[in-house]
Amino acid sequence: MRKRRQKNKWKKRRAALVLACLTAVLTVIGCGRGEKGTAKESGVQLERTTGLAYETAKDGKVDFDALQKENPDIFAWLYVPGTEVDCPILQSPVSDDFYKTHTPDGEEGAVGAVYTEMPNMMNMCDFNTVIHGKDGEGNGPFAGLHRLEDPDFFAEHEEFYIYLPDNVLTYEIFAAYDDEGSDILRRFDYTTYAGCQAYLEQVYGSREMGKQLREGWDDLTPYHFLVALVGSVRETEEKQFVVLGVLTGDAAGQIDRVILDFCE
Repeated sequence: MRKRRQKNKWKKRRAALVLACLTAVLTVIGCGRGEKGTAKESGVQLERTTGLAYETAKDGKVDFDALQKENPDIFAWLYVPGTEVDCPILQSPVSDDFYKTHTPDGEEGAVGAVYTEMPNMMNMCDFNTVIHGKDGEGNGPFAGLHRLEDPDFFAEHEEFYIYLPDNVLTYEIFAAYDDEGSDILRRFDYTTYAGCQAYLEQVYGSREMGKQLREGWDDLTPYHFLVALVGSVRETEEKQFVVLGVLTGDAAGQIDRVILDFCE
């Protein structure tokens, strides 16, 4: 545990340096309900796909002023090193499924976008923030996540990052596996200790073939903060690929929440 605390302290210092590189710093919104271009790596070049100017989190340049002028539904940016996942995160105030069939610029498109649903807060303070993206046939925004199925790649790529207008969050990837096709966000009541604990037990209780688990995280509790990166449900198998990360770096120190029905 001491080794992990030292590691997390180093990650927080590094996240603070990354935060300093952000080009847009807005007013801190705290952890109440949040107020309201996909870029793809190709060597050192980036393909412009959102109508924005070659955005990438790889060098810390995320201009939220420009992004939100293009589409105010953009509230964060996801960067998963090594996977080509380097794109905005959106949440529609109209429909949870809107960005399943619309691109980040709000136009109709079968490839969709990376998005959360309205039950998740946009300040990342939920126990389990579920982020959706299509991953089928190699052309969805989450297609690159399947590289984490390779044990060597999984071992070498430990982290992903979520940028907010006033913060940068670091997550350690602790699991990657095929999950059942049911709705993760609504399986349990994540506002309660019991609901959070039940989800953790389900994660560690499943024995999917090819499941990747990182050592040192089998003592997760409802006091941690998780992000689930979730691909499309494969209807023929009733499965979906899921990458789970746990918060290890909170540069602005904003992430907190109240858990109900505490029990030992």
